Amino acid sequence: MIEHYVLFKAISGLEGDLEAALAQFDTGMQGEPWLIELTYGPNINTRSKDLGWTHGMLSRLPDYPTFENEYWNHAAHVRFLGQLDGLCETRFALDYEVVEESGR
Repeated sequence: MIEHYVLFKAISGLEGDLEAALAQFDTGMQGEPWLIELTYGPNINTRSKDLGWTHGMLSRLPDYPTFENEYWNHAAHVRFLGQLDGLCETRFALDYEVVEESGR
């Protein structure tokens, strides 16, 4: 499984617009059988909020080819990417393949 985390630093005053764009993205991705999970929300961690990170998003996908071919090129994702430069000072993505541990 692939975990795709994105942290966002919204431009001051545009936090609500970023939340609306995240909600629109979520709606656009609904019903895709290859998308295991998509969650997002405002940051509640004091330390990272003090560094300016206002929102986070997590997408879970079955494998990297699905991330590259289905998710990345999906019309809702392309539209969302096009909105982000006008809504965010910066963003940071971290992708990794889940390593299962035995005994949990």
